[in-house]
Formats: sequence, structure tokens, C-alpha cells
Amino acid sequence: MSPWHRGVSRRSFLTGVSSALALGVPWELLRAEVVPTLSLLPFLARPTTSSILVTAQNGHMDARASLQIRNRGESGPDSWMDIQQARSVTAGEFLNWNLQGLAAGSGYEYQVLMATQGGDPAAVATGTFTTQRTGETGFTAALMTDAHTGTFIEGNRPIEVLDEVVRNVRRERADFVLALGDNVAWPTSRNSPQLDDVGATRAYDMYRRHLAPLSMSCPHFGLIGNWEGESGKVPADSAARVAAVRHRYTPNPDDRTYGQGGSPNEDYFAFDWGPVLFVMLNVQSYTTPSGEKASARDDVTVVEDWTLGAKQFSWMEAVLRASEHPYKFICCHHAVGGNAANETETLYGRGGARAAEVGEQRLIHEMMQDLGVQIFFHGHDHVFVDEVVDGVHYTMPGSCGAPWKFGRDITGYRRHWADSGHGRLTVRPDRATVEFVSQAGQVLHEFTVLPS
Repeated sequence: MSPWHRGVSRRSFLTGVSSALALGVPWELLRAEVVPTLSLLPFLARPTTSSILVTAQNGHMDARASLQIRNRGESGPDSWMDIQQARSVTAGEFLNWNLQGLAAGSGYEYQVLMATQGGDPAAVATGTFTTQRTGETGFTAALMTDAHTGTFIEGNRPIEVLDEVVRNVRRERADFVLALGDNVAWPTSRNSPQLDDVGATRAYDMYRRHLAPLSMSCPHFGLIGNWEGESGKVPADSAARVAAVRHRYTPNPDDRTYGQGGSPNEDYFAFDWGPVLFVMLNVQSYTTPSGEKASARDDVTVVEDWTLGAKQFSWMEAVLRASEHPYKFICCHHAVGGNAANETETLYGRGGARAAEVGEQRLIHEMMQDLGVQIFFHGHDHVFVDEVVDGVHYTMPGSCGAPWKFGRDITGYRRHWADSGHGRLTVRPDRATVEFVSQAGQVLHEFTVLPS
């Protein structure tokens, strides 16, 4: 018997039933079967041409769970296909379904079925998705960044902002969403080793709950930011403890998911979608301060400390050189360097395009020029920015939650938009368009890049 059932005696149960009958509640309703629920609704990850991962968390009672799928647009009870036999799950257990044998670039619907032991299954969650597209097919994707979920309590304005941005993105029916880092945060996540996983679990649980209206039907790809608790300045066991929570709540591709490879720790990877190559980088976990640190808040001692690490850098270069995609986009929480309005913010990695010639970012910038990368997407500064250096766009899609809007006095940006919102990427064979969409749904700015 699970702990949620303890403490209810037979006498108490019978007393409750008698009281309900005395109030006129029909006996048929009292005998009605309880349908188990999910504590966390489905989350889609790792979409390929033939597979996708669906993960959810069981609710507060033991149950039997299964998943069914059908082609999008089909109808009728006979159109559903069972992915596997229903299996028993304990209260609070995470459920993972790795759907295989799908068709590339195709739309599907799915439903999660739950039942008590011996009971009839009922659908408790439904969603849709599109598998990885190939060739010159167009698509729409969304970019969100800096939710800082876990920093704010329920009902606070930043949480309301996140909810509204999620609703906006959901209406666009994007193929997938790129979350550019600082997706979660908690008070000690940036500067302190984590002795347990309590803070990380609370933050990721909150992120999942508020992202659910989107992530049930839109696969999620996430980056590591400076508040995810996986900085290179913390001990390896602390970073691994937090990474285990990330893997459970927001799984990413690993080194085997796509042909481009990546990290076994799911913290950097690359994938293509239609005519676009996306290279997803991790500027945090392989950077450590050189020399003596002034304080625990110092991510680096000098701006040249920022690095991808030799292994990730070599991998990135190999992926870009092997690519013949007409569009190549890099995503990273911030530049692998910094050049802001003052030294403190520069060391913190602020400045975006201003850092194009600083530290390791200079090498990446030269590589982007040589190998046809059109856009470097980043977050970190919580505003909308688009600046072009040597034909490469350095583009930041605002903030989907964090209320701190860093302006020219902090970042040095000549032009920015301080609205909250998200980025919309629309790709066609002859052009790719990026739009900055405010929380109110207004397009603040847009630009187009052409295939290389």
C-alpha cells in the first residue's frame, strides 16, 4: 500500500460512505472507479526521423500505464496503436516511452492511458508532434530563454509572464522549441556546490509544470546556462548531482541520438531539421576560473577563461566542416567571452556581438565566417537584441520570465528591446526569417538570412 493510502481505517472509510449516502450521493457514484492521474504531464524530447521520447511522472497512487499513437488526422477508437503493453508503475515514478518505427517529417497524435490495478484504462493526457524533417522542407521553431524558473514563487509576475509566453508559442504550433539556458535557477545554483538535489528538483519540477501546455506537443531542446548548477567552477560531484535531475526532468539528445554526436552528458549536441544544422553549445561546464578566485561569484578570473573545452571545440569544428546544410545556426547561452559596459559584466559573459573578437569567441566567429554560419543565437542578458558582425547575426530572443532587463549601461548594446517574449524562426528553402515576438504578441523586429 502506498503512503498516500495510510492512516484511513476501515471504520473511517465506512463512516465516510454512510455520510455520503445520508447526503443523497448515489451509490453508483460512490462505486465509480478512481482514475489515476499524472503528477507531470508529458514532455517530448529527442525527436529523430523515426523516433521520439515521451516522458511523464505518475501521480500519487500506484497504477497501470500505457501509451497509444496514431497518425495525425485519423479518428475513431480503432485508429490507436498500442506502443507496448500496460505496465505497473508506483506512485511518483517517472514514465519513459521511446517511440520507434515512425516516419520522417510526419505528424502523430498520442495519448497516455492510466488505470488502477484491474480497472479500465482512461486517457489522462494527449498531445501531438512532428518527427524530424529532412531535405528542403520548411518549418517553424521557437526560441525561449532565461525563464529562471525556481527563483520565483507561484503567482509572482515572472511566472505569469512565462505562462503567457508559453501560450503564445503553443499557438504557433512550432515543430520544436530551443531553450537557450537559465531555464531553471534557485538561490544557490550559481555560486555554491549542491550537497543534495532538493533545489534542482524543485526548480525543474516547476519548469516542467509551467512548460507543460507547450512541451506536450512541442519537443524541447535545452542549453546549460550559468544558473543551472553545472558550472565548471563547482565540484564535479555537485555538477553530476544536478545533471542527474536535468536528465530526469528535461532529457536532451546525447552522443548517440543524432549522427552529429555530442556529449554523453546531454549538455552539447547538434541536429539537423530540414535544411538547417543546429549546433547547441555549452559555455558553462568546461570553463573554470584561472588562478586564485576573488570570490565564489567569479565564473572566470579573466575573460579569456571562457571556453568550450578542447573536446567540445574540436567536435563543433568537425560538425560544421562536415555540414553541407544551406543554413547553419549556433546556439549558446552567451558568447564564449564577453565585452560589456564594465569589467564585472564583461567577466560575466555579457555583450553578445560586442564579444565577437574577444577570447575564444574570436576563433568561433572566424569559423562562423569561414563555414557559412548565419546566426549565433544566445540568451543571458534578458532583452531582445540583433547585431550583425561580418555578416553573422548575434541574436537574443528576449526573456520568457526573468524580470531583470539589462540595458546599455550594463551590456553596452546600442539597440535593444526590453520586452519579455520569445523568438520565432520560420525556415523556407529560399530564406529563414527570425521574428522577435513580445509577450503581448507584437512583432518587435524581424530579419531574414539567405542560404549559403
